[in-house]
Amino acid sequence: MLFRKPYSLQKQFLSGLALASLVLGVIFAIGFYIHMRTVLEDEVEAKATLTFTQVDAVQNYVRKVLRPKMYEMIPGTFIIEAMSSSYISRSVMEHFKGEDGYLYRRVSINARNPRSEANTLERGFVDYFRAHPTESLWKGYKDIAGQRYYVMARPVTYGESCMRCHGDINDAPVEVVQQYGKRGFNKDVNSIGGVDLVGINVMSSLSQLQQTIIGYFAFFVVGAIVFFSTTHVLFKVLVVDNIKRISSVFRKNLEETGGTGLLDSMAEQDEIEELESGLLELNNHLFSARAQLKEYAENLRTMVDERTEELTHEALERRSDVALFITMLSLMQKSRSRGELMNLAMPEIGNRFRATTVTYICTFASNNSYSWPSGAEAQKLPEDWLDIITESGIKFEDNRIIISVESSAGNAEGLLILYWDDPHYVKLQDHGLMRALGRQLGAAGENLVALDNMMRQMQTLQTIVEGITDPLVLMDASCNVLTANRAACNLSTELSGGRDNSGNILSMLSDYNAADGCSMQLALSRKSPFVDEVVIDDTRTFSIGIYPVIQGNNLPDRVVVHVRETTLEKRMLAQMQQHEKLATTGKLAAGLAHEINNPLGVILCYAELLKEDAADEQQNLDIDIILRHTRHAQRILRDLLDFARPKVSRNGTADAAQVVQSISEVFSVQAAAKRVDLRASVMTEQVFVPMGEQELEQVLSNLVINAIDAVEENKGKIHLSAVTQEDSVLISIEDNGEGISSENMNRIFDPFFTTKGPGSGTGLGLAIVYGMVTDLGGKVEATSSTALGGAKFVVELPVATSCALGET
Repeated sequence: MLFRKPYSLQKQFLSGLALASLVLGVIFAIGFYIHMRTVLEDEVEAKATLTFTQVDAVQNYVRKVLRPKMYEMIPGTFIIEAMSSSYISRSVMEHFKGEDGYLYRRVSINARNPRSEANTLERGFVDYFRAHPTESLWKGYKDIAGQRYYVMARPVTYGESCMRCHGDINDAPVEVVQQYGKRGFNKDVNSIGGVDLVGINVMSSLSQLQQTIIGYFAFFVVGAIVFFSTTHVLFKVLVVDNIKRISSVFRKNLEETGGTGLLDSMAEQDEIEELESGLLELNNHLFSARAQLKEYAENLRTMVDERTEELTHEALERRSDVALFITMLSLMQKSRSRGELMNLAMPEIGNRFRATTVTYICTFASNNSYSWPSGAEAQKLPEDWLDIITESGIKFEDNRIIISVESSAGNAEGLLILYWDDPHYVKLQDHGLMRALGRQLGAAGENLVALDNMMRQMQTLQTIVEGITDPLVLMDASCNVLTANRAACNLSTELSGGRDNSGNILSMLSDYNAADGCSMQLALSRKSPFVDEVVIDDTRTFSIGIYPVIQGNNLPDRVVVHVRETTLEKRMLAQMQQHEKLATTGKLAAGLAHEINNPLGVILCYAELLKEDAADEQQNLDIDIILRHTRHAQRILRDLLDFARPKVSRNGTADAAQVVQSISEVFSVQAAAKRVDLRASVMTEQVFVPMGEQELEQVLSNLVINAIDAVEENKGKIHLSAVTQEDSVLISIEDNGEGISSENMNRIFDPFFTTKGPGSGTGLGLAIVYGMVTDLGGKVEATSSTALGGAKFVVELPVATSCALGET
């Protein structure tokens, strides 16, 4: 009698067990994959959020601190590189990208800078936020350039502060329009113009995650194979062999009992019913195997939790590292010296790595050391410290780490030593992170030194500019003042009557500019210095020098304006020329007087002899004419001699007020005859000048006679005055005549120059006055009278010293 082999039961059992194991493995793999992907998304989302936080910090600093400060220092000027929040944040993030796969974009539609124009993906985000104005953030996965990225995007909205550069183009800064043209303007307030986008490449992370899942799944498959093999053997030994044994017993018993029909019917039934006792034993074995599987699953869950905790801790550590480097950048801005930087940075480093002490030893120029905490003993240098510096290396010891601090050029500057009481912390530190820390410290110190040198150079330049007593101004091509020294500010205040102290003296002097066209544009177009002279109100003279500043593109866009007042120089030059004229004319006059005076004396003598012998009346009249003209010629010669050799007494003194009053009384009769109002106002106290009374009377008489001749009859007014000013006496004679024309102003003290008619004057009176006054160290100036409208002569004489008064 043949029985059906129980192999079908074994196949069904193993197939079912395999299917159950496969389902369990797939469920476990999917759950583990979801969990690990969630951890990965949390990590990349934290990085993206940190990036947005940094971008917001940079933009808030530009808007609230840097831009107002720049407007305060440079009013009316918009410097894109230092005042545009979008430009600065984008430039900062370009240097902050870090490892490959990190993406930051700040873009807009119809962007001002073509590099910031939104692509198809970014336009989709803009359309999304415009369609969902209540949404402030989008995050998810996107395929970019064939790579899988985790993307976070947020809308960029134009606020009130953005309208200066993105609103009406007529209100925008000139620098923005010049650089970008007409793009990026006419935006509306609270409109969405672009997006901030941060993308992190997760291809490598997802690949690593998949490899981890595949590894765990492979491990599970190997375990399943081992389990299936064991189960197969056990099933064969415990079930199949027992079935065979029972079957043989059944067959033997049935054959012996004649139960062939029953045996045939049992053969048609299920083996389970036939082998109940064997299945009970198999059930016990399966229960045991189930317990083992449960224990294995519990162990695997514990391993996953431990790994998750490790990844979370590592993410927190990396976040702390990023925060440390950002803090060091901010500390560099607050520090003024390398020592101050180290004192501020070492507490942050010690707290980050939980170090007991932190020591920095400068090995570049000195052996100065800085330790934290304050008062802690500085760590000693290792014996091979020179090798560590030259190799730019890091040395791990039992309780401390020695890090070489080097600049960006690779020059070693010192050693940073981190010490722990517990050696366990040394093993936890990452070699690459320690090296990056040393380079960051070196770069920060190098930048601090460079910044300090730049500030010193700026202070030196500012000191030089402020030390120049002449006005000095730096201006752009639009005639805007970029910087001006104190002298320029004072001059602009003076010329504007106190209304403008910006130093923009070029625009104030442009109305008096003698050049054809704008002098600044002439200098810029010629690319060469331009020098001009400006005269204000016929009294003050300025020399203006405009020097173009050639930039790297060989196109000047700025000028240095140098202004120097030459009024005193012009006056001194005029006085020197006048002295030269007088000296030359005096020599000529002395020679002529000597040569002509003798023949005139002979003519006068013989004319008097002829008059004594003349009997005819007509002859006497003719001889009188000869005598009169001869004596007139002698008077002219005496004037020439007085002009050539003025007889000014240097030993005598005169009371200026008394002499002025006396001259007023003497010429009052002549003034009354012409119906001219002659008045004098003098000080009450006595003030003596180092000039004899006769000489002073001669000076004033010439000036008063000229004033009487200059005014009209019945309408003339003449005013004499004498006042003291510091150590000088000012005597003024002014009238309401026609005054002195501008073309005659420089010639009135020339010998033989006169505006009177023929026979009315020799032109020597003012020349004699000028010579007598200047010989005593005084001054004579001719101007226009503001009170009477005619001419005004001012004689300035020094006050007589006590020695001169004593001699008198």
